[in-house]
Amino acid sequence: MDLYKIQHEFIADRTEDAWYRLNVSGPSFHYRWQYGTGPDGPFSHVQDEHDQHAVFRENPSLTMSWGMSVHDFDRQLQLRFDWAEAFVNSAVHPFWVDFFWNNALIDRVELCRIDGGHGTIPHPHYGLEVSHFEEAVAWLVYDLEGRSDDGNPGHFLDIIEAKRVHDVARQGAGSHRSS
Repeated sequence: MDLYKIQHEFIADRTEDAWYRLNVSGPSFHYRWQYGTGPDGPFSHVQDEHDQHAVFRENPSLTMSWGMSVHDFDRQLQLRFDWAEAFVNSAVHPFWVDFFWNNALIDRVELCRIDGGHGTIPHPHYGLEVSHFEEAVAWLVYDLEGRSDDGNPGHFLDIIEAKRVHDVARQGAGSHRSS
């Protein structure tokens, strides 16, 4: 198995039907851990974890988890982006979508909950660019979550006039997907 096949065929070119979403509670063992020394001495605790998980039906070696916040709670409250002013609620909540092969992290995409949680889009880069692969992942998460409203990723990316670009690092994964 190679990364090209995983990124192109298994992730970017598949719909939610190719995935089995786990509706389970409890730990996933994919944590963000914080440790150090504070005024009361050494500390160590789980800071955040993914709350959503799915398994690729054709090859269960590929799994995905999403929902872990990119920033801690205090930093998240301070985030402001000019592009988010286009929405009624301009709060932006970045989170990670992680892809694992045999439980080893092989790819990560940063998405954002926007407009009061009504939308999910890739986090725009400089010049409001998002890659085709990142958009494909946003659509996959949107579909896996069973959303059926007008708040699909393409709709919100059009509102902010995001530019969809070829993903050079992933050798064009997602470029053939139509939104």
